Amino acid sequence: MNTFIYRSSFPIKKEVLFQFHEDPIGFETLVAGANGIEIVKAPRSIHAGEEVVLKISILPFWKLTWIAKHIAYSKNDFFQDNQEKGPFRKFQHTHRFLDGLDGINSCILSDEIQIDYYLWPISRFFLFPILYFMFRKRHALTAKHFGVKAQLILCRYS
Repeated sequence: MNTFIYRSSFPIKKEVLFQFHEDPIGFETLVAGANGIEIVKAPRSIHAGEEVVLKISILPFWKLTWIAKHIAYSKNDFFQDNQEKGPFRKFQHTHRFLDGLDGINSCILSDEIQIDYYLWPISRFFLFPILYFMFRKRHALTAKHFGVKAQLILCRYS
């Protein structure tokens, strides 16, 4: 099993950032920023049991159905989704919301992915850059929504 972590600091309260992800605007903002993704079924919430169905363009002539289910939720702390069907053998994504360094007016968003992919270890050489640029864009879109700047703290693939 491999782990990808992308962690940024945001100059907003943790509860505000969590609420953004909990509201439909969060999902719409983040998915709208990704090319080649068609929403078949959007989640109504981020609570355990909710399902997301996406069509993802792998190549111009090949679309893949990706089904993810939310499996865990703790208000203002984290939520987690797991790939039910898709391109990976395993893809479990934990969205973690941590207190910022000042503890009051800032927070840390940590996207943590447990991943297992076919053709490992060859695939890790192209998968890491894809994940890096995808989460850099997602954190930038989140920051833009609030009119702030996100600061990268950590990006690690092990």
